[in-house]
Amino acid sequence: MDDKLRQSNSDDASSEAIPSETKADVRSAEIDGSECLSVGEKRKAAKKRLPMIASIKRRTTLNYFLYGVAILLFLWIMFFVGLNVFYGSMLTREVRDLGSSAVAAIPKRNDDNSMELFFKFRLSEIALSNSVEIIVFEEDGEGGYKTDITLNALEGEYNTDAVVFDSIIDSIDVDGLFVRDGSAEVLSTPRGKYICYGNSRIVESVDGGNIRLFLMILRPYDIYNSSAMKVVYTLIICSVIVLALSFVFAFFASNNQTKRLTDFSNKAKMIADGDYSIEFSGGGFDEFENLAHALNAAKNHLQASEKLQRDIIANVSHDIRTPLTMIRAYAEMLGDMPLDENKRRTTADIIIAESDRLTALIDDVLNYSKLQSGVAEFKFENVDIGATASSVLSRFDIFRERNGIKFSAEIERKTVAYCDQQRIEQVLYNLITNAVNYCGEDKEIVIRVMNRGDVVRVEVTDHGQGIAEDELESVWDRYYRAARSKRSAVGSGLGLSICKNILTSHGADYGVESELGKGSTFWFELGSVKK
Repeated sequence: MDDKLRQSNSDDASSEAIPSETKADVRSAEIDGSECLSVGEKRKAAKKRLPMIASIKRRTTLNYFLYGVAILLFLWIMFFVGLNVFYGSMLTREVRDLGSSAVAAIPKRNDDNSMELFFKFRLSEIALSNSVEIIVFEEDGEGGYKTDITLNALEGEYNTDAVVFDSIIDSIDVDGLFVRDGSAEVLSTPRGKYICYGNSRIVESVDGGNIRLFLMILRPYDIYNSSAMKVVYTLIICSVIVLALSFVFAFFASNNQTKRLTDFSNKAKMIADGDYSIEFSGGGFDEFENLAHALNAAKNHLQASEKLQRDIIANVSHDIRTPLTMIRAYAEMLGDMPLDENKRRTTADIIIAESDRLTALIDDVLNYSKLQSGVAEFKFENVDIGATASSVLSRFDIFRERNGIKFSAEIERKTVAYCDQQRIEQVLYNLITNAVNYCGEDKEIVIRVMNRGDVVRVEVTDHGQGIAEDELESVWDRYYRAARSKRSAVGSGLGLSICKNILTSHGADYGVESELGKGSTFWFELGSVKK
């Protein structure tokens, strides 16, 4: 039997190490499981995005470029609107101002010398310097009009040819134009479209009478003239340059902005491969800094979770193997050796105890899983906590006889609370088991149940080695016992974490008070009876 037990201990030691191939397979299975999408879902996802703009970098570049195109398009629309509206109005205003100055220069007296000087020099200067045609005419006394002079700015001369005058005068409403002295408007004539200005002035004749002279200025209404087209050509060249610069800017700006996301993606792949040494950085941008902070926190939690998973697998595997090995060894002993009745009974008791230990371990794992997943059911009712504590404590009588542990119960009367009796029994059992594992040399454990106003307070005290102050919050974590390397202790290492989940579900306050070398007191408080 001793050889078999030594062999079982060797098996226990070998079970501590988990093959790296197994861990790699587990990690690979986890990654594959997280990426398992149906073929239909993958096809739908592929249809929703175009291959050319599937990446954020390309889409950002395209968005910047389209933004530049939209601005240029707006500028072109505003240019042509302004050219037709504002530039046309400006030309009309210039012709009106020019006509007003020309009319103001007409001599007051119609003598040959002054009128000839006016026609030959003053009007000629106005026509040539402003690229307009000027026509001066008067009424012929028979209801018609006769021309006095026509000045052509392009030819640089003046004459009395009536051909130009006749082609213009027949296409305009003289009364409508000249009744509003000093007006200018756009008119269509057989010779083309003109801005036409009309005004008149009374001139004293040489015989003492008065003559009404009509002065008309014509300027071709050509918005898209050579000057305007030069502006258009310049705008086209500038637009091409701006579009090219816009694309270059869009490329580098999107590259700079998406570089951080690419870095995040690469580092996330490194984490998926098990490298937790990397750190995410936001590069000074608030949004990226927040994302980096969240990813670093997720990485740390994942690292801690993976480490905890390895610890739990290693330690629970050890705890499961130990009773299984014991059961097998003693079972083989029963089958191989002729034993007397007392020794057979002792061996059977050991097998039963180890089976119970294995069952309790599995129950702890299952209970913890239910509590973590939120599927555990609670049945709340008014429960006598004192009686419940006494009942749970009676299950530890075997420790009195076998290990010499002394249990003291200080239970007040009428300690009734509103809770789930079965779950609170589990909390009490786990806390007392923890105290048994870590009791001091005096092997004394005290259980107190007290009324504290509107709550019932329960305390479990041991006189063991105690807990360091910086570890008080950690004792409620999963498999904290593994962190302290207390392999001699009995149990799954999930007991206190199960207590934490049950008490949290009850909305109860709980905690631990401890001092190194003097022991620890675990406590919790439940709301008193619900009326």
